[in-house]
Amino acid sequence: MDYIKEAKDFLEEAKEELEKGIREEDKILMRDACEKAWGAVVQLMNALFLRMGVSPLPKSHRERRIRLSQLETEDKRLKRKNIVDRFMARDYILHERAFYDGDLVVPEIREEFKKIERLIRDVERI
Repeated sequence: MDYIKEAKDFLEEAKEELEKGIREEDKILMRDACEKAWGAVVQLMNALFLRMGVSPLPKSHRERRIRLSQLETEDKRLKRKNIVDRFMARDYILHERAFYDGDLVVPEIREEFKKIERLIRDVERI
């Protein structure tokens, strides 16, 4: 499976859904957009794990966080890119606050989507 392509597809869907949610003043669509963006991050981490030879892939967010922390100690490129911090920030802002809590601040969400784009570029370079 091409997890990077999957991540990009999730993010594009998220962007479209966010804009539709804004136009239609539909907070459920906006929350779903944030969850799709978080899904992009999860797929991206799967891509990173495969590139780093991790098998089997972690199954939970906790397992991903722990494995990413281990990888950061093994590979300084990941530490320099702050992969764990970036993963955890997207988890908190998009998954927990926006999706679960409904804390929807549109400029912040758009900025989060840009951060995911940068994260994708960084993972592609590893």
